[in-house]
Amino acid sequence: MPNEKTKSPARKKALRGLAVGLAVFALTLLLGLLKVFPPLEWKSWDARLHLLAAPEQASKDIVLMAVDQYSLDVYEKEQGLGWPWPRQIYAGVLDFLKAGGAKAVFLDLILTEDSTYGVDDDRLLAEAMTRAGNVFLPIFLSADEREQDEGETRLLEKSVMDRSRIPGPAAHALKSVSLPVDILAAAAVKMGNVQFVPDGDSVYRRLPLVFRYGDWLLPALPLAMAEFISTGVDLHKVPLDRSGNMILHFFGPSGTYKTYSIGAIINSQARIEEGLEPQVQPREFAGKTVIVGTTAAGLLDFRPTPFGGVYPGMEILATALDNLVGKTFVRETPPAVTWISVLFLALLAGIGTTMLKKIRHLAALGLALPGLAAVGSLLAVRAGFWAEFVAPAFAAVMTFIAASLLNYGIEGRQRRFIKNAFRYYLSPLVIDRVLADPSLLRLGGERREITAFFSDVAGFTSISEGLSPEDLVGLLNAYLSEMTDIILDLGGTLDKYEGDAIIAFWNAPVDQPDHALRACRAALRCRQRLAELREDFRGRYGHEVRMRIGVNSGPAVVGNMGSERRFDYTAMGDTMNLASRLESAGKIYGVSTLVGEETERRVRDEILAREVDVIRVVGKKQPIRVFELIGEKGAVPAEELEKAARFGRALETYRIQRFSEAAAMFEAIAGDPVATVYAGRARQSAASPPPGDWDGVYELDKK
Repeated sequence: MPNEKTKSPARKKALRGLAVGLAVFALTLLLGLLKVFPPLEWKSWDARLHLLAAPEQASKDIVLMAVDQYSLDVYEKEQGLGWPWPRQIYAGVLDFLKAGGAKAVFLDLILTEDSTYGVDDDRLLAEAMTRAGNVFLPIFLSADEREQDEGETRLLEKSVMDRSRIPGPAAHALKSVSLPVDILAAAAVKMGNVQFVPDGDSVYRRLPLVFRYGDWLLPALPLAMAEFISTGVDLHKVPLDRSGNMILHFFGPSGTYKTYSIGAIINSQARIEEGLEPQVQPREFAGKTVIVGTTAAGLLDFRPTPFGGVYPGMEILATALDNLVGKTFVRETPPAVTWISVLFLALLAGIGTTMLKKIRHLAALGLALPGLAAVGSLLAVRAGFWAEFVAPAFAAVMTFIAASLLNYGIEGRQRRFIKNAFRYYLSPLVIDRVLADPSLLRLGGERREITAFFSDVAGFTSISEGLSPEDLVGLLNAYLSEMTDIILDLGGTLDKYEGDAIIAFWNAPVDQPDHALRACRAALRCRQRLAELREDFRGRYGHEVRMRIGVNSGPAVVGNMGSERRFDYTAMGDTMNLASRLESAGKIYGVSTLVGEETERRVRDEILAREVDVIRVVGKKQPIRVFELIGEKGAVPAEELEKAARFGRALETYRIQRFSEAAAMFEAIAGDPVATVYAGRARQSAASPPPGDWDGVYELDKK
């Protein structure tokens, strides 16, 4: 069984992230028990309703009739009527609506005192209510105790609900009631409570449906109307929150329901009585449920809702009625769903933050975590659910912050050490991969396939003798900087500088399946870049700078060699040694870049190379074929392709020992230093034929 010391770095990080997630989950649970989140959750719910507002979904069969400021001004100016108006005005409105075929009417007015215009005024309104047969009036239930008149409360009997229809915890117990005046209460088809309390931030988001008054159960006004205009409301199917209230599903801001000015209706009724064309046709109210209320600023019937602080009370009642009739309910998700979401996001944030290393990935995760909570809560709204957003988002963000700080504290020093130690001889891409798994740089070596790169400045000794120390340093710095940038850009690891020599390799410390191709491309680009800089170097330093490169692929021991306090990341073995020999051998053939046969085999589909020779280096019995890099396929000029083909034919002729013919073929290839070397060899062999066991291998007599 693996113990703690043998656990992989990835597993340790995952466990650390898991621990952070669980700790933040516990903190979030504690804050939830302390009721810290509800005020923020209410505001987040308001924002979701704003974002997903859909006024077009509101019922067109519910309309409002407003005692607005315009109507107050007109009747005060033209008829000298101040507020409150004579109640017989509403009698005319009811007759108008009856003529139009309105389904139900609610007078959202305070009618608890006798009319100041006399008993006949109340009688005229009561008679109109009786004729209509569909008028509802408000009652005001309260938690305050006061003495009630028996006759007064008897008027409530027609509004009492059947106890068997009420879910047990749904009723809210209240102790007193204020009713309309007797004659009006008697004429109403039913009455319902319109007195209810907001959430803790004074915003109305929910509404109790049933109230206990003594031994009676009384409905909220929207419930009483819903049972009248529909086939009945099954209260057992109406979702209630944990306090026994119905969450209001607001469809949009004030004005969502079509609103008529009551002044226009009164005027229309008067014109009908005079035989004139009305301003508003009664038939517009056919089959409609009409709520008559006040919107004039001085009448103070505005209440805060998720859509703002100025929202007419009658629109809140219209929303509740619409929810009950249209069954457009909002359900509260169970607490278990909230805490499962909190746990999931906390663990996701903890493990994800601990495992990710790149800044852009961490930034994306930091945005995605609360975004995931937000998207989930928005989708829940569309499905008719109030899924909590604040607690899951808090858990996600706090875990992300805590895990990020912990990462910085635990891994920051190690990451800074690696970056500082390797930024000068590893490419940024390789550094990122090492940071993701620092075990790649453990002290000690490992055997792996690499491609080695050795380069040297041709004739550097003579160049250095002709320059001052300052110019020599300037030339070296300019040359080495340009070449090193190319090597690092192609993912190479810089082993070391030895004077003017550059030693590098690929496929360590991280895997690079195309390591040979990367090294060959680096050689070609270094050669090209030096050609571009040659004139500048000649002008500044008075010398023409040329380079030789040796590239070889094969096994090597790669790793940190040294002590715990001082080490070098390097590669050792025959592969490295042969790359060095190939660089030196370039001067024999007059070429800038020689590569070993394993390298050529790996890149031949991408890179054009010509075979130069079969050589045996000092200290080795096994000969190897070596190649000159010409260029990337598709980018080599036609004349170079032709020259390489002619050289290949001449080399085949030379190896079958037709030396005189081969010499002539090599001499015909103008401007080719390798062909010149072979022309000399062929003439010498023609004059003095080799022994019968000649194998064509060229022996290098020095390292």
